[in-house]
Amino acid sequence: MLEKWNAVHARVGELSAYCWGAPEEIADIAAPIRKARDRREATDILKEIAGLDPLTSKSGLTARLQRRSVGKLVSSVAVHSSFCPEAHYLAAGNIDKFFSNAIEPWAFELNPNKNNEGLKARRYLFAPMEYQGRTVIIKFTVKEYHKAENKLYSIEALDIAQKK
Repeated sequence: MLEKWNAVHARVGELSAYCWGAPEEIADIAAPIRKARDRREATDILKEIAGLDPLTSKSGLTARLQRRSVGKLVSSVAVHSSFCPEAHYLAAGNIDKFFSNAIEPWAFELNPNKNNEGLKARRYLFAPMEYQGRTVIIKFTVKEYHKAENKLYSIEALDIAQKK
């Protein structure tokens, strides 16, 4: 069953750390593999990752990070969608690792207020990230097209308490 398009953030609070495995697995999954402290560092890393093979999530969804999308992922609008800029840059700089551990627990309807031309679905995936001694959730948005390759559209660092 599809969830309402505007229920994405409400559902995130239902995620449990155990969605990704046992505590020792989560510590490894959530640990960043590189530092990205600002826009420049995150951009440089994203440019290296962009254009390579598509990323594949833990739930099996593939998506390509396009070079022309790099600027959008670290734009002021994108950074302000996260709970803090530093967490956003860290998530962006580790996008390949965190996307590979992302799960897609729910499917959502398309937002009727957005341009959905050629779009099959907007997919939302979630992964844990260690940030300043706690685990935060990274939300990925992937645009799935009817006749084109899936595109990694956005990333957000969410400050949401995890259920135990």
